[in-house]
Amino acid sequence: MTARLLPHDRVAEFTERLLREAEVIAPRRLETGDVFYGPIAAAEEVAWDYGTAVEPLKRFLLPQRERILRFSDDGELRVEAEYDERERIFLGVRGCDVAGVAVLDEMFGGDIPDPYYLGRRARATFIALSCQQPDPHCFCVCGDAGPFLKRGYDQQWTKLPDGMLVEIGSEKGEALAAAHDDLMQPAELEHIAARHRLAKEAEKLFGDYHSYAAAAMRKLTTNEVAPEVWEQASDYCQECGGCTFLCPTCSCFTVTDRREGPGGVRERHWDACLYSCYAREASGHNPRAERADRLRARFFHKLSYQWAQRNGRHACVGCGRCVVGCMAWAHMAAMSDAMRRGVMP
Repeated sequence: MTARLLPHDRVAEFTERLLREAEVIAPRRLETGDVFYGPIAAAEEVAWDYGTAVEPLKRFLLPQRERILRFSDDGELRVEAEYDERERIFLGVRGCDVAGVAVLDEMFGGDIPDPYYLGRRARATFIALSCQQPDPHCFCVCGDAGPFLKRGYDQQWTKLPDGMLVEIGSEKGEALAAAHDDLMQPAELEHIAARHRLAKEAEKLFGDYHSYAAAAMRKLTTNEVAPEVWEQASDYCQECGGCTFLCPTCSCFTVTDRREGPGGVRERHWDACLYSCYAREASGHNPRAERADRLRARFFHKLSYQWAQRNGRHACVGCGRCVVGCMAWAHMAAMSDAMRRGVMP
């Protein structure tokens, strides 16, 4: 492990230096007590003692509403793409959210690369904050996405008595550490040992929520999930889209054109596979007209072996936001258990 130690009295200075280099996105606590990821203007705005942010990171890489091009037809057709070229450093973000970005990387960097997403991704640096006290709804251990990451980060910080242990996970992370090496100290063996001890202790703190991903994956892939599961779940689901919008790995979108001035703009918007109109074709035919069919498609996309093989992992990172956001009982933890048992709880 390549690691350094950033003393606690140097964390603020390190953060202020980052603010001079790029836009810094970090956890911020509102007056309500909720924590959201957002741009900061000063080091004291960072909330270091939080469980899970209300929303995932994806809105910074895949905005909920994104203009992708402008076109003009005032006698001569002109099309001009619009790209976001801001440098961003994501500071103190949770491992489950960094793992979610890795799933999006496979989605938008595959056979048909998406230049809008990939442009933002190339200009992003991720400093993950290991999670020593999971929230009650978390189950990242089931998704191999925490509470301490093994890969996928540029740097991963762990709070120790002496300071932040800074693990280096990429060339980008190494370059960032080298640029501010005057603030850091070499990590000792005792720091590394403390980090591993904290990781083992954190894994024992998870509560009642579990995702039986392996069992659900097997039954989904071999078409063994009882039809009654989808029918029962469809009675619960309200089709609100909350689980989709709160999920770090959901990436459904639609594209619209609208008039603006002498031409118009093309925009990309988040969509949800649970919406009745999502799969409707131009002819009016809807291959997933029933809610049960849409639920089955959603969880097939999340947990089936075919998708895991293509993306390198299944598409749940165990952040638990769907548990909090679902108005019914059709979130990932409940549904994976239902697929395993053959009946809704």
